[in-house]
Amino acid sequence: MQYSTRQRDRKPSSRGRFPGLRYFFLGLLALLGTILLARPKHGGEPHDASSSPSPQVSGKLIHPSVPFIANQGQTDERVRFYAGIDGGTVYVTRIGEIVYDLPKVSGKTGTTGWSLKEALVGGAAALVDGAEKAPTEVNYLIGSEESAWRTNVPTYDRVTLGEVYEGIELELRAAGATVEKLFHVRPGARPEKIGVRISGATFLRANDKGELEVGTGLGTVVFSRPKAYQTVAGRAHPVEVAYAVEGTSYRFEVGQYDRTKELVIDPLIQRTFLGGSGGDRATAATASASTLLVAGTTDSTDFPGTAGGARPALAGPSDGFVALLSSDLKTIIQATYLGGAGDDSVSGLAVSEAGIYVTGSTTSTDFPGTTGGARLQNAGGKDAFAALLTSDLKALTQATYFGGTDEDAASSVALFGGAYAVFVAGRTASHDLVGTLGSAQPLNGDPVIRPVGQNTNDGFIAAFSADLTSLTQATYLGGRSSDFINAIAISAGFVYATGETVSTDFPKTGGGAQEIHYPDGQSDAFVALLTSDLTSLAQATYLGGLGQDIAHAIAVSGPDVFVGGETTASSFPGTLGGLQPTFGGATDGFVARLNSSLASVIQASYVGGSGFDRVLALAIGGSFFGPVVNVAGSFDTGTFGGPHAFLWVLGYDLKAFAETFPTADPAVLQNSVFFSFGSSDVATALAVPPSISGFNVYLAGEIPPSNADRLGAAQPRYGGGASDGFADKLVLVSDYSFSPLPTINVTQGGQGLATVTVNSLNGFTGEAVKLGIFAQPTGGALPAGFTAPGFPQDIGSLPPNGSFSFTLTIGVASTVTPGTYTLWIVGFPGTSVAHAAPVTVNVVTTIPSTMQTISPLQERNSGRSAAWGAPTP
Repeated sequence: MQYSTRQRDRKPSSRGRFPGLRYFFLGLLALLGTILLARPKHGGEPHDASSSPSPQVSGKLIHPSVPFIANQGQTDERVRFYAGIDGGTVYVTRIGEIVYDLPKVSGKTGTTGWSLKEALVGGAAALVDGAEKAPTEVNYLIGSEESAWRTNVPTYDRVTLGEVYEGIELELRAAGATVEKLFHVRPGARPEKIGVRISGATFLRANDKGELEVGTGLGTVVFSRPKAYQTVAGRAHPVEVAYAVEGTSYRFEVGQYDRTKELVIDPLIQRTFLGGSGGDRATAATASASTLLVAGTTDSTDFPGTAGGARPALAGPSDGFVALLSSDLKTIIQATYLGGAGDDSVSGLAVSEAGIYVTGSTTSTDFPGTTGGARLQNAGGKDAFAALLTSDLKALTQATYFGGTDEDAASSVALFGGAYAVFVAGRTASHDLVGTLGSAQPLNGDPVIRPVGQNTNDGFIAAFSADLTSLTQATYLGGRSSDFINAIAISAGFVYATGETVSTDFPKTGGGAQEIHYPDGQSDAFVALLTSDLTSLAQATYLGGLGQDIAHAIAVSGPDVFVGGETTASSFPGTLGGLQPTFGGATDGFVARLNSSLASVIQASYVGGSGFDRVLALAIGGSFFGPVVNVAGSFDTGTFGGPHAFLWVLGYDLKAFAETFPTADPAVLQNSVFFSFGSSDVATALAVPPSISGFNVYLAGEIPPSNADRLGAAQPRYGGGASDGFADKLVLVSDYSFSPLPTINVTQGGQGLATVTVNSLNGFTGEAVKLGIFAQPTGGALPAGFTAPGFPQDIGSLPPNGSFSFTLTIGVASTVTPGTYTLWIVGFPGTSVAHAAPVTVNVVTTIPSTMQTISPLQERNSGRSAAWGAPTP
């Protein structure tokens, strides 16, 4: 439930709405939502934001690192926890009531305030307690009497009210601008028992969007539509749910579901918006163990985080963008625009030690950084481009155009060692591309040269040196009709390309898995295999049925090639025996596994329902049971409207969903399906970080205007305009993480100490995990002269959703040369996830007073103990 405020003129309705479809699912049920306190709109005078209660406290609590604060005497004794969120303060009382203190409004008649209080009808809190202790502590130093001061007050990411009805638990999550309220309905429990009375409301009504409108003296507060879903055979489906209003109380009307099964809680760990006041769209992403890179297109003049970037300002009607985010999506580390005076867009992204490579298209004649590049000038209209940025996005190292006199656009970039280092692929209508002499296909597949703007498209692939200063080789790829390359991948010295073709004479399909184009006049997908020097097309194959088929994504894993896309064909090849063997209707996504020679389709599967569904991104990931196939895109469920971003995690053989991950916690995505119901968003990119960082998956894409604020995110609110980019982090298993580790300063022949904190995520309990310390994240003995007494460290006592800390001792022999060393704490998994955290050790002859080691918590609070005003309910 999301909580916003705006005026309404609609007539009250006494009942919520939900579609008439009925679902019978095996799986779990969850009722969940987010509550956002925004400032009510009203017809009075403009109000002063500073008149909201406890302005100093509220101001601090908007920061995402400060969730629920425990009351240790700094506020009213009836309060157990409180959280300052945008537009007010939320209090949880000791008896489990939830009080929302709206901002005060100043007008001609004085200052007006308003509060709403939620209390359970027929239920009660079993125990109001904090869970998931946050690393932040706060200090209240008010007045001159130290006895009145409160220091090291703990904060919590969650507050649990325990079992509020038989078999039903309630918890609250708070951070940033929102509070999330979740009812956990256990097997056999009755969700119809849930009832909530709102005191202070002048009216309650369900509107035609399924939202709950609550009248106050300051305006109308809106709770967003509730959500509930279960899984069946590993696949998530929505369960019908709606508000039922009775006076100033509401309940939930829930559709049919299997009451013998357990809950599934939304596995979305974090989402952040990414955009400014214009239109923004994310199209590419890649992840490391500690960061996420997202790239796309924007016409916003205020795209966040670009100050200090290689290109800090929008240069034309639209520019590309690249953004570097922390792995928890709570911080935009750096962002940059990329473009000239024309229209520019980024569609591909790859990372190496040299920096960050991006590719896309540009109409700019002044694209930055092309001086010294392989192609210095725009050859005509729209050209493809490639650019190399430093890993911190603060400098543009080199860029180059690529194209001919007609329109050219790049869609994908991939990296390889040697002279053929950077591969860029896409589509071209030009007949005069440079560098194609001696290639696999030197000429455009259509021999007829027409006026500019009237030529058909061929695919192209171009190979550049790593510094982008020289074009090593280029080639066309296509037949007489229209052909597009949408994605490429490189493996074992070969280049794999995929896309769509209308050409019935696409080259080298003889001997392929599907030699002939379906004679329906529509496009078929294709896959092609070229040598890395682009001088030979080894094999190609069509991939499609009677209908339109388009491949959008490709990944290579050992001897297998995986392709994902969309199809309207009920005769798509190879789906028999797959996870979804039959066509769902309208448009389905698809995923297909071919052998590396492209001679056969080993297995395929549809991905979709009765609506318009597409697979737009694909990546191979790891699990406890071996590799898995991640596919993402847009899915029209037909129940909540659409489209919606989705993620499916399939077994490597594409015959079933990936095997259930070994966790008993219902908050974890156990059966490999995620849908973002109600968001009308589209996932266009998918990133899987290295396995050392755990089984997480990132989605990125585009979302239309939304009032759904995101907890603690780098950009918690929609930026404006027609669309924003977004990035999601999903966890596929109970997990753990390390808090940031401080630098350890050690004298030669001495010892250094640091506090290490391990945090539980999604019910992780440590299991059989032990921590060791090594020279590399993958292992290896410590450097000579280093010791680490007390290792390995057992974390089997890690409390679920809690944390524990221990002292790390590093010993350094007198023979160790002074300098900076990096060691790694690594978790040895029993049945759990491996993680690694770097430890920086400064070996010095003496430790200056300015180099004393402090913990992250001390560092965070150091110098920040200014008096915070104590809130009052």
